[in-house]
Amino acid sequence: MGQIVVTNIGKAYKRYRNRWSRLLEWFDPTGRPHHQAHWVLRGVSFTVAPGEAVGIIGNNGAGKSTLLKIITGTTQPTEGTVTVNGRVAALLELGMGFHPDFTGRQNVFMAGQLLGHSAETLERCLPAIEAFAEIGDYIDQPVRTYSSGMQVRLAFSVATAIRPEILIVDEALSVGDAYFQHKSFARIREFRDQGTTLLFVSHSAGAVKTLCNRAILLDQGIMIRDGAPDEVLDYYNAIIARQEADQHTRG
Repeated sequence: MGQIVVTNIGKAYKRYRNRWSRLLEWFDPTGRPHHQAHWVLRGVSFTVAPGEAVGIIGNNGAGKSTLLKIITGTTQPTEGTVTVNGRVAALLELGMGFHPDFTGRQNVFMAGQLLGHSAETLERCLPAIEAFAEIGDYIDQPVRTYSSGMQVRLAFSVATAIRPEILIVDEALSVGDAYFQHKSFARIREFRDQGTTLLFVSHSAGAVKTLCNRAILLDQGIMIRDGAPDEVLDYYNAIIARQEADQHTRG
């Protein structure tokens, strides 16, 4: 299938004035709240159709990463629902799940099984994972000896060893070197062309235009534009220009 349906998603974090407010809330017999709700997302709704490639853009703090974490199930929404139909590969924080004392090969099996692949499938895919990652003999060294770029290479290779129905990417490739970024984008494009549904967060206008046929703009947790990438990026650039002009005027 490869479909994502996001309905009225909101996410709020509790802000306490001090540590005593938290304790008061726990023990207050009236159940009265002693915090303020800080909303990082509010009223976000959209559908990504099977085979569609959608880019999510916005300033830092706009709620992009929080939205992806809600969609992948690593964070629960305060309100609203998400329905995901299809097998998902999520590239949110590449390498974060690796055990530093295990070898790259051992981590391939650990990470791959967390993605739902069997040991037999991973054994069959291992030569292709090694070839794509291009980390040589380091595959049998502890991950703590890897550079961040090498962890990205191996994690991306595992996550994309088998074409998913839905691929979710959050600026994951920005850590890698230019050569591997190019190689990774080529694989993402290949998956997209084969029918994988793509949800892609990036600060790169070029990447969104290249990979996506639709873009969504978030601003301070609210979805303010949904349309063709050129149109949404132009609106985003106009917002940035206006903010810079305001700062210049105040300065």
